Amino acid sequence: MDRHHKAISGVAGGLAFLFFLLVLVFDFADQGLLSPLVDPLLQDFFRATTNVVPLGWITFTFTLLSAVSMIAAGIYADRKSRVKICVAGGLIYGIFSTLTILTPHGGAGYIFFFITRALNGIGIGLVVPAVFSLVGDMVRSRHRSTAFGFMSVAMLAGRLGGFVIAGSLGNDWRLAYFLVGIVNLVLAFALLFVREPKRGSQENELKEVILAGAEYRFRISKKDIRLIRSARSNFWLIVNFIDVFPGSIVLFLIFKYMKERHNMEAAAVNFTILLVFLAGALGALAFGRLGDWGFQKDKRAKVLVALFCNSFPIAFMIFFIGSKVWIPANATLSQSLAVPGLWPLILTIAAAMFVNQGVNPNWYSSLTDINLPEHRATMVSLASVMDMVGNALGPLVGSYIATLWGLQAAMWSVLAFWVANVLFWLPVLAHIRKDLGQVHGILSERALELKRSLARNAG
Repeated sequence: MDRHHKAISGVAGGLAFLFFLLVLVFDFADQGLLSPLVDPLLQDFFRATTNVVPLGWITFTFTLLSAVSMIAAGIYADRKSRVKICVAGGLIYGIFSTLTILTPHGGAGYIFFFITRALNGIGIGLVVPAVFSLVGDMVRSRHRSTAFGFMSVAMLAGRLGGFVIAGSLGNDWRLAYFLVGIVNLVLAFALLFVREPKRGSQENELKEVILAGAEYRFRISKKDIRLIRSARSNFWLIVNFIDVFPGSIVLFLIFKYMKERHNMEAAAVNFTILLVFLAGALGALAFGRLGDWGFQKDKRAKVLVALFCNSFPIAFMIFFIGSKVWIPANATLSQSLAVPGLWPLILTIAAAMFVNQGVNPNWYSSLTDINLPEHRATMVSLASVMDMVGNALGPLVGSYIATLWGLQAAMWSVLAFWVANVLFWLPVLAHIRKDLGQVHGILSERALELKRSLARNAG
């Protein structure tokens, strides 16, 4: 009977994890919608495509409100039901994204779209910290990097999916937002039937006592700030918004760079981006698993893997930037791929992404491991906001460098940011063991406290 119960629980947990992955896929699909739709949106609202500033204000407002709601959701998720927060975020996003189908043309349409996008940002901000906290309580520490590897793949797949949806629908941009909104609504209602994992139930120190019937009642409060700050790795893991600079600069400039440097047309660039995304997904899974495997032998293993994944792509980027492949004018995709030297160029950037995407699962896992269960959503929300800052600043910095010194200089700056990023990980390597020990010590004390409470209640 016990084996049957465990089998049912395992299936239920697997389905819940799948739902959380799908939630991330279709939340992050939103991030891939805008770029292919810039010209159709401007044409629809202003009958001109020269001034992109109005869409810049939409993106800024969306990002700002998403960041604010993300921090609020992180704190709330460390106190109340995280599944309910996911449901609320999915409903808010889904409702206002589907309402986009009603957007009128012209200036009134711009105002309507501005409002729906602002509210979309609030919805998306609610979801991310809650999902990561939930998964942290579904997976034991020895499997967390692998689990977060799947979540990294979900986020990559979402961005790519949004790019494909928007690109394939062309001028029918309202339908793109409507479809993504409908799926989010369906997932939000499905989450109502997902059972929330018990907080702390996968920690080695607490697992036995929670299975025996104890409840982990600890929740985040103001007095916890000193404890959170005492884990020095927290500071370096959270403030490191430089880690997204390289990828954000490359993606921002890739079309223009490949055209000017290699005369590559959009079709070949899109093919390259697809391979790069696939390589990144495989890298997240492979290095996530490697981090978990090494963690059993050395508690610094996840940090060491992240360090490697941050530094090794530098070698690939040097080759990528130094390549002088030139594609004949008006070449088709097949003709472009037949040009000598192009495949090594494509595989080089794909290899760089394969290695670099191994950072994410080990970063999320390390951040989860060094914080108590009731602190994790808050810390993930703060880290995610810093990532948003990096994703906003990276293209801006890259554009200034490209304007002042050229595209080649902007690509060389990617290497400089990668080197700087490595420096942020060295303090984590120095402090991670102590921070992990502090968490395990506190959880051991709490496990004893919960056992005594169970014994008193039983007596």
